[in-house]
Amino acid sequence: MGQNNKLKIETITRQPALEENFRRDEVPAVNLKRGYNKKGYQSDEFEKAGDINLLFLGDSWGQGDGLELTYCFDHLLRDELEKKLCCRVGIWNLSHGGKGYDYIARALMCSLPHLHPDIVIPIFGVMDRHEYYLPSGECLNLSLGAVAAIERGQRRASPEVENAYRSWSGIASPQEDMAQAIRFFNLVATLLEAEKCLWGYTTVDWLDTPKKVQELIKFGWFDARRYLGFNFDSIDVVSDSDAHPGAKSHRLFADRLFDWIIQKYESGTLASDGCT
Repeated sequence: MGQNNKLKIETITRQPALEENFRRDEVPAVNLKRGYNKKGYQSDEFEKAGDINLLFLGDSWGQGDGLELTYCFDHLLRDELEKKLCCRVGIWNLSHGGKGYDYIARALMCSLPHLHPDIVIPIFGVMDRHEYYLPSGECLNLSLGAVAAIERGQRRASPEVENAYRSWSGIASPQEDMAQAIRFFNLVATLLEAEKCLWGYTTVDWLDTPKKVQELIKFGWFDARRYLGFNFDSIDVVSDSDAHPGAKSHRLFADRLFDWIIQKYESGTLASDGCT
């Protein structure tokens, strides 16, 4: 084998998404760089339940990229709720950077039978992210960049994986992005209605994402009754080099979630034996 060919083979990288497996019979383990619970999420341990348990799902905004955990909305919200309700509040956060609507639906399918949360808040991200799950449960992050890397020989992929990427690249379009968002939103809604928990959804304040969501609400594709009435607005950023929402944005989002939950609690929509 020539030196150039040997070098080329050594520089081929494994598809990183295949390190994560989403089977229906367990809460999936992930590989977040900052994850700290046993499954790799920035979350309480899943076996630790409070008197009220909240489940969040989203992308890097929901994950709190760039911030210390004490400044993230879910931890701020927990502090507010425990003071107000005088009970223990569990925070389960399945947010995963770089993931889309497909991921939120799949993560719910895997986790709901085990967690049974009282409140679920999906934080939908941009619509042009997609995942594909092999029959084994292995996750492929679909992107045009990944397709190009495989075609250039920079990523090793099985015939099954190559076929999945190429099939997707042939139909990828803004119209397909919106169609996929509708499909997976309705799967999420079906799962949560069957769970009979309190739930509502919102979206991130990134480019035209809120506008697209509002269009789908306007024409009845997304359930207007379940929209929280506010977005995860970005009023500051982590730093000049990191455009993720900063501490003020997380504080605002936590305050808005607190008001929404307390309104539900005081109206009798949310009940917990552990709360006074």
